[in-house]
Amino acid sequence: MNSKPLNMNTMKYFLYSALFFLISISAVKAQQTITIAGDSVKFGNRYFPGFWLTVPEVKQETVKASWVKAIEKGTKSKVTTDKNEMSLFGAILPDFTKGSVNIMSKIVDQDSLTMLFVSVETARDNFISSSSDEYSKLNKYLVKYAKDQYIITAKNQLSAEQDKLKDMEKELKTSRKSKEKFEKGIQSSEVRITEQKDNITSINKELEILEIRIGNSSATLSTMEDGDAKKAKKSELKDLQKKKKNLLKDINSTNNTIAKSKTSIEDNRTDIETSMVKQKELSDNISEQKLVVAKYQQKLKNIEAY
Repeated sequence: MNSKPLNMNTMKYFLYSALFFLISISAVKAQQTITIAGDSVKFGNRYFPGFWLTVPEVKQETVKASWVKAIEKGTKSKVTTDKNEMSLFGAILPDFTKGSVNIMSKIVDQDSLTMLFVSVETARDNFISSSSDEYSKLNKYLVKYAKDQYIITAKNQLSAEQDKLKDMEKELKTSRKSKEKFEKGIQSSEVRITEQKDNITSINKELEILEIRIGNSSATLSTMEDGDAKKAKKSELKDLQKKKKNLLKDINSTNNTIAKSKTSIEDNRTDIETSMVKQKELSDNISEQKLVVAKYQQKLKNIEAY
């Protein structure tokens, strides 16, 4: 059997699928390091000393919302926001300091991470610095915050890739079921062709007998005298000829059924060929996607172990 060339839409599908996986694999970002660096940032007319915290791969709006929630926890005070700057007076954060503190924060969006500036004022003009007793606890608090946000992002990335894998596996399963349907269609058509050929054989045998009867009736009719008997014979001959005509119609209809069944077989064979190519492509894509998922799984483990 000669394979028919794939149609343009199928070829485009395979081309786009291959391109998609090349992009997917290259798009897996390696784990980034969470860093803390001292600096001073101006809020209003004052400079506030503090620390820049990197939050890798987390969007600015996500960091902003989660940071507000984190520092408002345990206090009735509410964060005041001015664009990308935030201030909270009277915050209670027992994780790294006793009593209430003032927190000034600023968020800056960069290519693959969000920068969060945090200044903690424990008393008027008294800020936590790298030499403060509270610095170690503040450092731990900030790193844990960034790590938690990074883990959430990594889990979401992994979940998205796992969903892609599930969709591909589902599509492969559907394609295999379609192939089975095409194969059953071929079997049904082949059975139908055999039945119709048997039907034609039976009709031809009936036609042979009918031709003999028509010939005998015609011969007899040609020798009969006019009368009721001849009229009856004419009626009989007419019925035989009508039956012959119907049988010929049946043969024609049966041949049409056979032709349609053969066309159906060819169509199903073409669909099977396309399905097999598609299944191969999907299987390859699934293998590639499993590698992508594995990379995101390892990335999550690396972040969790940070």
